[in-house]
Amino acid sequence: MTDKEKKAAYDRAYYQKNRQKKLAKQKTYDRCKGYQRNYDLQRHYGITLDDYNRMFAEQNGCCAICSIHQSELKKAFAVDHCHATGKVRGLLCFKCNTALGLFKDDQDLLNKAIHYLQGD
Repeated sequence: MTDKEKKAAYDRAYYQKNRQKKLAKQKTYDRCKGYQRNYDLQRHYGITLDDYNRMFAEQNGCCAICSIHQSELKKAFAVDHCHATGKVRGLLCFKCNTALGLFKDDQDLLNKAIHYLQGD
């Protein structure tokens, strides 16, 4: 038996022995993570986790721009907002949120990019 196999066997045995303790710890962690997410959303965007979840449901779990479903992504959707007013617009995937940021939320610049892509 190799060292890697011994380690894997040890890890399995340890997990089985301490399963309930690990599950309880994970539950506590998940609950704290939810509180932290709610706090961060309120602090940065003025919305609650319930607001985020409502928007997520209204968007059918998809990015507001490209319509990719959350299940196809590794990261949670970003809260898109107007940097001038702070108003929340919707939930976007990382790529769409980054693209808007790189275009500085400038509609004229986005229109120029559209015309460029169209070959105008």
